[in-house]
Amino acid sequence: MMSFKSRIISCVFTLMFSLSLWAANPVEVQWLDLMPQEDIEAMENMPEIGHDNPFDKSALPEVMFSSRVVDTFENKHIKIAGYLVPLETDNKGFLTEFFLAPYMGACIHVPPPPPNQLIHIKFPEGADVEGIWYPFVIEGVLKIESFDNGLGASSYSMTATSVKAYEDF
Repeated sequence: MMSFKSRIISCVFTLMFSLSLWAANPVEVQWLDLMPQEDIEAMENMPEIGHDNPFDKSALPEVMFSSRVVDTFENKHIKIAGYLVPLETDNKGFLTEFFLAPYMGACIHVPPPPPNQLIHIKFPEGADVEGIWYPFVIEGVLKIESFDNGLGASSYSMTATSVKAYEDF
């Protein structure tokens, strides 16, 4: 029979091992995983959107502004690929805050992705990014948290633990 002390030590080692596996193996998430099924269906049945000038935001279907989320990934360590939309840099020019978007040029495309298809990312250590026209893979713990700064609005946020060019994976 195990002593109380042995049981505690065993539990601590089991917990530490589980946490190291959790941290080492993020869940790979695709963009549609972050969109509720009702929004996916609405997007699939959406009428063609023209690029009229001036752009009439009121003509867009409601799903284009959806902030509905999928709570399955709340507080999960995830890995997701996407494109960077810079928001802030540090004094060295390293990217410390950005949106992660599902497609290139999301910051200039009309219409922008809905909030449930943007992730507000903070990366305090800063990423030395050569260009935003290439995909990146971001790792971190996903939170359901709204953010809006005029360039875009997001339904999700993350403090990244890793920002790497897609080709480096």
